[in-house]
Amino acid sequence: MGEMNVWSIDARTGEKVEAVATAATEAEVDAAAVRAAQVAPVLVGAGLEGRARLLRAMADEIEKDGDAIVAAADRESALGETRLRGELARSAYQLRLFAQVLEDGGYLELTIDHPDPNAIPAPRPDLRRMLIPVGPVAVFSASNFPLAFSVPGGDTASAIAAGCPVVVKAHSGHPYTSQLCAAALRRAAASVALPEDVVQVIHGRAGGTRLVQHPAIQAVGFTGSLGGGRALYDLACARPTPIPFYGELGSINPFVVTPAAAAERAEAIATGLAGSFTLGIGQFCTKPGIVVGLTDAQTTRFAENFSNLMKQAPAGSLLHAGIQSAYVQGVKEVGQISEAILTSYRIGGGMNNIDGSNLPSKRALAAIIR
Repeated sequence: MGEMNVWSIDARTGEKVEAVATAATEAEVDAAAVRAAQVAPVLVGAGLEGRARLLRAMADEIEKDGDAIVAAADRESALGETRLRGELARSAYQLRLFAQVLEDGGYLELTIDHPDPNAIPAPRPDLRRMLIPVGPVAVFSASNFPLAFSVPGGDTASAIAAGCPVVVKAHSGHPYTSQLCAAALRRAAASVALPEDVVQVIHGRAGGTRLVQHPAIQAVGFTGSLGGGRALYDLACARPTPIPFYGELGSINPFVVTPAAAAERAEAIATGLAGSFTLGIGQFCTKPGIVVGLTDAQTTRFAENFSNLMKQAPAGSLLHAGIQSAYVQGVKEVGQISEAILTSYRIGGGMNNIDGSNLPSKRALAAIIR
């Protein structure tokens, strides 16, 4: 892997703003994994109370840097300050929630079976069991949640709580946001006298591949596409010693409209679907991807209502050029479906933006497959 700059890109204009890091080399990835393994005993040794203090300190630090983090995330994702303020609050809440889980201790699933020399047919020995940390964890950030499912997100919070150091592969769509968040988390570790390397960040796709393959890494957490998740799962399974892969992957999310529902509340269903479909410019994993209904008058009326609402949907900027490219390809593929009612949906402004009316099909996403 050769060194190359990692750029922070303005999602609204598509322009490079500044180089914020470099793609990790194999040696740098190896060194990060080794450091994570070295600090693992210290994190475990901090105990439940020590890790709870760490998690609360992490929440405090990202909140202290909230203005800078939100500004960077908005520039790199175009998700807007209101949405990102809420996501920052969610991230801090997650960290504090896992601190509470630690103080409860129930997650350890501690069981003790006392010895019984008179048990039949044989004496029972003293049997004890509890969950223990697996070791360093690789976390892969999500593009559509630059905070809550990225560097300070739930995967990081749960791993740290369990006593597992984290090496985060930052998403290419928000590298500067990732750097700011990592700095805050590492500062929090130092504030409670724990090694900063309980959280590390690397950049670059090749670095992410190398990270999953490194023998020091003992588990992988991922939120993202089916294709990306499948690739990481295969890497985790192909290791000489396979490791668990925990993935939250995207889906088509089918939505079925029955004739009775369409007859009773066609307008309400269309309004709700349009709101869900366009939430976050259609970049939520819960977005309905295909709507199925019968060819009848009621369903056609629903489809017309939905089509009209989609034509009124405001323009917006996509997260990054990769999503824009996939959108264009998806529109082309849907346009080739012979029995689909199609609606126009414009996403405008900047390099990452699309106007469906200018595409070869002159149409966008499928509203109903008959």
